Amino acid sequence: MNPTEALIDQIRAGNAPSNIRHFAAQGMLPIGQDELIPLQVLLRRDKDQSIANEAKASLGKVPEDTWRRLVDKKDPSRDVLHYCLEQSSFPPSIREKILLNHSVPDDIIRFVAGSETGVFLDLIINNHVRLLRDGGILPALEQNPFLTLDQKRRIEEFKTEFIFKKQISKHESLEEIAALPLEDILSLIPNLDAEAQRLILEADQKSGVEIDDRQVQQELQRLFSPEELKEVPEEILSAYQRILKMSPGEKVRVALFGNKEERSILIKDSSKQVASMVLRNPKVTDPEMEYFAQMRNLDSDLLRQMGTSSQVLKRYPVAHNLVKNPKTPSAVSLNLLKLLREMDLRNIARDRNIPDVIRRQAKRLYDMKDQRNR
Repeated sequence: MNPTEALIDQIRAGNAPSNIRHFAAQGMLPIGQDELIPLQVLLRRDKDQSIANEAKASLGKVPEDTWRRLVDKKDPSRDVLHYCLEQSSFPPSIREKILLNHSVPDDIIRFVAGSETGVFLDLIINNHVRLLRDGGILPALEQNPFLTLDQKRRIEEFKTEFIFKKQISKHESLEEIAALPLEDILSLIPNLDAEAQRLILEADQKSGVEIDDRQVQQELQRLFSPEELKEVPEEILSAYQRILKMSPGEKVRVALFGNKEERSILIKDSSKQVASMVLRNPKVTDPEMEYFAQMRNLDSDLLRQMGTSSQVLKRYPVAHNLVKNPKTPSAVSLNLLKLLREMDLRNIARDRNIPDVIRRQAKRLYDMKDQRNR
């Protein structure tokens, strides 16, 4: 260890002579800024008040560009990071550099996650790599009293996409999914609504109807035309055959946790309870929801469920497809019309496949918006 390093270690340990600490606080030690400024951050709390005052005075003279460089470097000083985060008078760009620096220790981000606001809070929420790497940041975010509704929504979307889906993916086979106890379901989807829990319990109490291979083939012929049956991939037919033989309780579980192919089968199940569980599956994608919304062979109760879900408000194409679907209950479509853009309202008002009451209201809303824009 060279003499300079030994001197720095002494100051950090609090063992350096008073005159050396004075020199460091005043910026008179022959060392670079990257070593000197972290020492001054420490010395601002020196037991000798004169040294502490000198360190504070020196820190007050450090240019903003230097602070930005220090917090933006690889493996920045923890003392400097904490100091900069404490300075309410510092420009926002310094705080932004800290939150965007991937080499800043996770525990520092965890420390501020519960109190940040606005765009700084967005920077923490948007860093999915860090949220996945440190399990303490997400709970801190959820306790933040300054979260906006949009930020809460994005946190829930992150949990669904990267936590719940990852847990659910551990159950790979239909058989494993079908055997899940209710306790496991609630641990994998902790935000499952009370109505869904009731439906699961009801399904578990129903005894399954034994279906033989001949009946399975009859059901497949009901679902598909002869031409379609020839084109359906073998793995899809195999999934159909296994699902058709399941009990109501098993179908409900596969609807909640199954993959895309299984969801596409069960959304058309004759049981409304089973089909409604597909809409609660955390792995359902936006394109799937858009496709479901335009399906004219879905039960109207399912379309009503989609149209009254708060999730629809976040998925414009889903709301648009529901309004265009003549099977969607009129009350639902009328409520969704107010979400639609002017151009879409005009097209719906002209679409003869849509019920008259919907078209008339679409024209009225279009005329109102058009008048305001003139």
